[in-house]
Amino acid sequence: MQNDILIQVESWQISLVLFILMIILTFIGKMIGDKIRINKHSEKNLTETSGLIALLFFLLAFTFGMSGSRYDSRRTIVVEEANDIGTAILRSDLYPDNEKALFLKDFKDYVEARIQYYEVGPNVKGILKADSLSQAISARLWKRASDLSKDPANLAATQQMIPALNTMIDVTTTRLAGEKAKVPESILIMLFLLALISAFYSGYSEGRKGKIDWLVQTGFCMLVSLVILFTYDLDRPRRGFVNLDGPNQTIIELRKNFN
Repeated sequence: MQNDILIQVESWQISLVLFILMIILTFIGKMIGDKIRINKHSEKNLTETSGLIALLFFLLAFTFGMSGSRYDSRRTIVVEEANDIGTAILRSDLYPDNEKALFLKDFKDYVEARIQYYEVGPNVKGILKADSLSQAISARLWKRASDLSKDPANLAATQQMIPALNTMIDVTTTRLAGEKAKVPESILIMLFLLALISAFYSGYSEGRKGKIDWLVQTGFCMLVSLVILFTYDLDRPRRGFVNLDGPNQTIIELRKNFN
């Protein structure tokens, strides 16, 4: 799992600090603009600031779209995994009752391991431990299915169970890789810097014109901070306001198969 610096900090804390710094830089920009006010260049400065803000919003939209796409992909994989596990569980019905009971016991342990995999939250050690446990259980399931495949009487069951287990095991790798795939930290840092620079030049431009609307400036800083907050939340579904509790419920519901 990734251990980037920004990953260790809550998204709301990052957004709050960004908002405060943008307000401070807006004020500093206004102070500097007041000192070197040149009215004949005010229109030019406004144009330059507008271009900078347009670039900021373009990068915000790009990063938000990237985070949203990754979040949607993770949500789809969780539901897909639940379907794959459910299919494998149903195919245990193809075996004699004694073998079916052994399969169901292991499948029950596997479902609990996959539920724990999500419920440990952002704890990296907990994630790796739960993933290792699920791999050990899936290896046990695979060995049982492969051993039973040597009996011609289990030919039909084997032809159904082996592909289902293979898909169930493969999707865990896809899910883990999906969690590791995040918006590069360098892009986020560039976004933060551009937001701060935009705030400074916005205050500077207003200062050179001799007036500033603090309501508009505060709203601008708050809007940028909120977009970054939700962009970052989408990129970290194990913590924050946006999570995968809903999709993960589909795996929890698999417990019904063992009642």
